[in-house]
Formats: sequence, C-alpha cells, structure tokens
Amino acid sequence: MTIVPWRSLLRASVAPRFGVFLILWLLAYSGNVTELVTRGYWESVTAQSTFLLVWTAPAVAACGAWEGTRVRRSAVLEGAPTRSPVAVALTALAPTLLLGGLSVALAVSLLAPQAMGYPGWPSLPVMALQLLVVAAHTVVGYVLGLSALRALAVPVALVGSFLWMAYPAALPAFWVRQLNGTNIAECCAIDQTVATRGIIAPAVVAMGMIAAAWLWSMRRRLYQIPAVVALGSLIATGAWIAQPLGYAAAQDRPAAERSCTGAEPRVCLWPEQRRSAAEITRWAGEAHDRLEAAGISVRAEITPMSAAPRRDDVIGLVAFGVLPNDIPACASRGDWPGNLAFGPLHAWLSLTAGVDPVSLAGRYIPQEVEIAERVRELPQPAQQEWFQRNAPTLTVCDQHPNLDPAHYL
Repeated sequence: MTIVPWRSLLRASVAPRFGVFLILWLLAYSGNVTELVTRGYWESVTAQSTFLLVWTAPAVAACGAWEGTRVRRSAVLEGAPTRSPVAVALTALAPTLLLGGLSVALAVSLLAPQAMGYPGWPSLPVMALQLLVVAAHTVVGYVLGLSALRALAVPVALVGSFLWMAYPAALPAFWVRQLNGTNIAECCAIDQTVATRGIIAPAVVAMGMIAAAWLWSMRRRLYQIPAVVALGSLIATGAWIAQPLGYAAAQDRPAAERSCTGAEPRVCLWPEQRRSAAEITRWAGEAHDRLEAAGISVRAEITPMSAAPRRDDVIGLVAFGVLPNDIPACASRGDWPGNLAFGPLHAWLSLTAGVDPVSLAGRYIPQEVEIAERVRELPQPAQQEWFQRNAPTLTVCDQHPNLDPAHYL
C-alpha cells in the first residue's frame, strides 16, 4: 500500500485554502457565542461550541465535494484500481478531516477561557459527536463530488449542508432540531448536563449519512435503494430517540454532585461553586438572620445558578425561598388576584434580607419597589402584618391583596 506524504496531500487539497477562511470566520464569530456560556462550567463550554458546527460542517462538505470531483477527474477508481475505494477516499479526504478536527478543537478552545481555573474538562462525548458530524458531512460531500455534475457538486454540498445545520432550528417540530448536532448549544445551565438522547440522536443520523454515502459510492443501482433505506431508517431512529426531548437537549445534573451544608438556610453547591463556598454560605446566613429578626420564618434550600454568584444574587435566593414557587391550580381556570402581590412581597423580602436597593431596579417595576420601600418605613409589627395579610393571596384565588402601606399604620 502506497503511503502519500502529508506534504503532498496538503499541497493538492483545497482544505488548507478553504480552512484559512473558515478559521478566520470562527475567530470572528465566536464572540457571539462566548456570552452564552455558563461561566465556569465546562459542560456549557463544550455544548456552546457545537453552535459553530453551523459553519464548520458546510465548509468540510464543500471541501469533500471538491475532492470527490478531483478523484472523479483522475479516473483512479475506473478499471481495476490498485487501491480500494475506501483507501482512495481516506487519502483524498485526510486534509479535510484534519481541518474539521482542528475546527472542532478551535471552537472549544475559543470558549475555554470562560471555564479556565474551574474544575472539570471539556465533554468528550460532545466533542466525539462533533467529530462524527464533521466526518459525515465530509463523506457526503465527497460522494456528491463523485456522483453529481462537477459544476454543481461544491455549491450543492455547501448550501445543502448549511441548510441542514441551520434551518431545523426554525421549524415548529422541536425534535427535528435535535438531529443535526447543533441543538446541544441550548444546554447547559450549571444544574444541567447534555441529555444522553441529545448526543445519541444526532450521532445515529450522522452514521446514517456515512452509511448511505458509502453505499451510494458503489455507483451501482443495486446499492442505491439500500442507501436510501439506510439513511431513512437511521433518521427515523434518531427522530424516535429525540422525540422525548422537545426543545432542549439538556437533562438534570445528578444531585449527588452537590455538597450541602446542614445549617439554615441549607446551601447546596456544585463543584464549580465550591471555591466561593465561604462567601456564599456567609451571605446566605446573614440574609437568613435578617429575615428571622423581622419575624419571617425561613426554611429555604438554595443553589445559586452561577459559578461565582454575587452577594445580592445569594441574598435574593434566600428571600425568594420564603414564597411559594408555583402558582395555584385555580389560576389556570380564572382570575388570580394574588398575582399583584408577588412583586411587592418579594421586593420587600429582598430589602429586608439585605439586598442593595439599587439592584432591585432591573428586577421589578418601579411601583413594586416603591411599595416595598414604603412598607420598610413602617414599624416592625406593621411590616409583619402587611406580609402576613398579603402572602396567603399567592396560594389562593378568592382573596385580594391589600398592598397599600397606609392601611397598616
């Protein structure tokens, strides 16, 4: 078997030239994705990097199509070839596959600073899926170059790949977007991991693309029907796997990864948050003590949603834990007057717990903050009466809140 030197492969391939534009584009576009990463969480870094497949996959598909047309012109597969079609394909596509692998690694490395210094590492299953998707688009492009009109192969591969990677996100059938590998970018908050189905479904579809392309490359009608059947069957299988996911490709993170304190309020932290554990626990304890001093019983369990939460975020979580999380069932059948009380009640609890009043401006409408601040000016017993009068309206639909602080003087 003849081994072609890499220098010769790279000189003859279009991938290095196409790769320059792809890498520059990834460098320029990655800034739009960086802000979506959950800071400090490697699972989120790897998940968000899949969004850049929207650009990488069409690029390698176009390169694969170019290589396919080049092999077709060379007639190396005609007659009695000295190398198998698979060996010829691997040789021709090696630079393109290398470009795809480097692009996947680059996508992760561009977002990696968001998690540097925090525990963990990039998700290997997600990276493996990206490499599989890249390989699938490369192979399909190559077979298109072998089979289609030479003038159409590259543009059809480029546009077709882009449409498959980008368009499903606009479809109303949520499961469709799970099949191309980019919807993993919808994951992950710090309490989530990439759903197993979210990895398996696009992996099955990618393997279907590779299998169908291989069968079609036999260039015999005998294999064309099995190629279509293989692709359709594996797409259907991927759809069946993805169906329960709906819109997101995330699942709950195992609760066993958290570590919890035994004090009140109970503070449960993910590994990424443990470097800030002392501050988080202290802030939560101070908020708990202030609320207890105001006559408010606190039995909350809090888990911040960022790796390095701010003081007001932690205090706000403690305050939020005093109120019920769910709206009453009766609210779905009619009016819920207590809805008007939620904002003022939570704003008052936040102020009482020690949240900086300035930080409330972006969380509540001004009228709600104004009511809370006026209640804070009342004597302590009057504040307790105001809270005890209005809090029950959050759980029923037949009571109206009385939020005017003047009624409690």
